[in-house]
Amino acid sequence: MRKVLPIAFLHLKTLFKTPSAIILMFVMPIFFSIIFGGIGSEGASGDKPVVMMAAKNDESYSRILDLVSSNRQYIWLKTDEKQAREAVENQEAIAAVLIADSIVQSHEQKKPLFQIVVQRKTQEYLALSSYVEGVGRTVIQALEMAPGQDPEPFNAILEKASAREPVDISSKVIQKEKSTTGSVGMLAIGFTIMFMMFGISGAASTILDEKVGGTWQRLLTSPTTKAQVMTGYLFSYFLMGAIQLTVLMIVMFVIYGSMWGNLFYFIPFAALVIITIVGFGLMMASIVKTRQQASALSAVLIVSTCMLGGVYWPIEIVPEFMQQIAKVVPQSWMITGFREIVSGSLYFPALRNSTAVLLVSSILFFTIGLKRMKYE
Repeated sequence: MRKVLPIAFLHLKTLFKTPSAIILMFVMPIFFSIIFGGIGSEGASGDKPVVMMAAKNDESYSRILDLVSSNRQYIWLKTDEKQAREAVENQEAIAAVLIADSIVQSHEQKKPLFQIVVQRKTQEYLALSSYVEGVGRTVIQALEMAPGQDPEPFNAILEKASAREPVDISSKVIQKEKSTTGSVGMLAIGFTIMFMMFGISGAASTILDEKVGGTWQRLLTSPTTKAQVMTGYLFSYFLMGAIQLTVLMIVMFVIYGSMWGNLFYFIPFAALVIITIVGFGLMMASIVKTRQQASALSAVLIVSTCMLGGVYWPIEIVPEFMQQIAKVVPQSWMITGFREIVSGSLYFPALRNSTAVLLVSSILFFTIGLKRMKYE
């Protein structure tokens, strides 16, 4: 490490001396996040969205409705299914939450407990959908905890959950009260991912210029091994991404008050995202012969995959076949993992799948990059 760290810090210092790198790493993602975040904030109404609820007239269902309506981010109106659907069609409500006629039977048959009726998928729908999914998991847990599915303990569990839910929502799930800090935070992360890919890919491509200028060869003839040189370079790219993400987090917190969820989960996942992007940059630098080729190829791949991966818009609003294609794009899994952490839902299957895909992607990128890298 005594030889690796000087190489890493020297290379990092060289990268930060370039004005274009500073603009690409910090100015552009902050600029884009502020513009798009400002648009989202300006367009947000101070009034709470109206959501209709429909369920059977029963004590257990009343407890479920209390649990659902404990989220003070929305105005909840109870009605029957027909009127709820009409309210959505007439745009009098952003959505209608319909509760299954038989919770027990739906659970046994592994059918959805709730149905959300909307005209189109919007940002408000996405937040509502995540919240309703969380309520559904709470109902299922309460049902499984009740001995013999006895209504009395089931209702008691739901009553306690509904009394506690507003605290959890305001601090972890919704993370906003008459604001758009959650969506702005995800916008900032999305743009940071994109410009991080541009910055690290461009930094990795400097190896091609150093080979032409002779710097690469002189470094390899110094008392260091090829592994130490490459490790130093890769570590400098990792530090570059970490600094970029940290600066964006601080700026978005100062401007919009954006929160980033539990740092215990955020930091390791962010590190994995940066490692994956470093591997991508190394792969780009290894499969082309000039920096110009690397810039052109990276631009096409990064922009197209970021569009597919949900950096510019939520992946849930695109057609189904596009959502399936997005599953092969690492950015979609980066966004999914960050959304679970930032929103506070921490849904384990989503985090597990995102982590697994990024691990496989990073291994693939590094394998291709290191095998094709020429040291002469």
